[in-house]
Amino acid sequence: PAAANPAPHLHLAELNSFPPPRSCLPFLVRRAETALRRRAHCHSSSRRSTQNQLHSLQIPGRISHGNPPPPPTRRVILLLLLVVVLGAMGNSIYKFLCGVCSDLSDAAFQPHGAHASVAALGRDILEFQRTKQVPEGLSRHVVSSPAAQANWYKKLQVAWKKARPAPTTPEEAGRLVVLTLKNHQKADVDGLLAFYGLPHPNEAGSAPPPAAGHHAPPAQHSAPAHKPQGVKFELHTLPVDAKAVADGDTVTVYVDTNDAPSEIKKAAAERTKARAARNYPTADALQKTIAAAGYRMVPNAKGVEVLAKKYRISGIDAPESAMPYGKEATEALLKLVEGKCLTVHVYNTDRYGRSVGDLHVGGVFVQEQMLKKGFAWHYTAYDKRPELAKWQSQAQAARKGLWAASKPQEPWEYRKAKRNGNA
Repeated sequence: PAAANPAPHLHLAELNSFPPPRSCLPFLVRRAETALRRRAHCHSSSRRSTQNQLHSLQIPGRISHGNPPPPPTRRVILLLLLVVVLGAMGNSIYKFLCGVCSDLSDAAFQPHGAHASVAALGRDILEFQRTKQVPEGLSRHVVSSPAAQANWYKKLQVAWKKARPAPTTPEEAGRLVVLTLKNHQKADVDGLLAFYGLPHPNEAGSAPPPAAGHHAPPAQHSAPAHKPQGVKFELHTLPVDAKAVADGDTVTVYVDTNDAPSEIKKAAAERTKARAARNYPTADALQKTIAAAGYRMVPNAKGVEVLAKKYRISGIDAPESAMPYGKEATEALLKLVEGKCLTVHVYNTDRYGRSVGDLHVGGVFVQEQMLKKGFAWHYTAYDKRPELAKWQSQAQAARKGLWAASKPQEPWEYRKAKRNGNA
């Protein structure tokens, strides 16, 4: 009987033509039904035997007339089980692979309600993810190579992805940058923050971080209750940037101002729009126009960029950078003023166009500290106060700082020799 009535089979090629596992099971049933009907019609199988086979969803090895169908073979059972399992797992596997391999969406880098400076950072990280290119103009603010800059953006991309929620305020973005790049050069971190107009939070480990969304602004530094005699005017500065301290006796400060010329205010507004649109060449050109007039866009204590007027302040004379103790003097001054708001009492203007004045930070008289530590000379050409001469004498007697040398060269003599070509 078996030879007289050869059995129809479902071939492996038919199973291979099935669609992806996500919809295999319904399709398998339909194909089995169609195949059984076709075989039954071609071989004149009985109607009753075919209906029994369809009802039980069994794929028989042969179709006989009136006899019960034999049990399915082991190969068919295994194939059916494999298809069912893959169909059930298909969606989960697909979602897992998508989650692992896909990049962050645009919305993740542009959180709703983000500050303009935070949005600019997010756009640049997203652009780096796509093109592996760092923003144009960044090299003018930092000291490391473009290859090192690319490494920063790789780290920032990972840190941004892990942030829950993503930063929206300048304080949160500044904290993310500082913590992510904490092992990199300070000049690079400060330059990157300045490039985006982000505030510099407290150094990691110096104080507990503020609560999310709340950044503790730099302390507002008080001056003496009574102004010293001869003070012409008083300045209250924005936070001092690290690059504002070029040597041990001069600090470049910026003061928030509302009396800037209308064309400067217009240039500042256009620069903000250009940076938001990532049009950095235009933004840089406008920045030069603003700087040439003695102004600059500087982040205030809340991280918001404001138009500020530039002042160069000096009240002591310190070793030049190339002189012995020049580097130490610069670092000492930087530790006193970096990231802080100063109160400045201006007395006069020196031959270099600098404002001669006293710097006060948190109740500390900056010039007093520099003189007592032996990192500066009393600026006698413009300041005759006896207390400054006293502090210098105390450091000299204790051989502190530059006074450790037997005959330290005065900076004014060094500059004179340099002008004459003898330095």
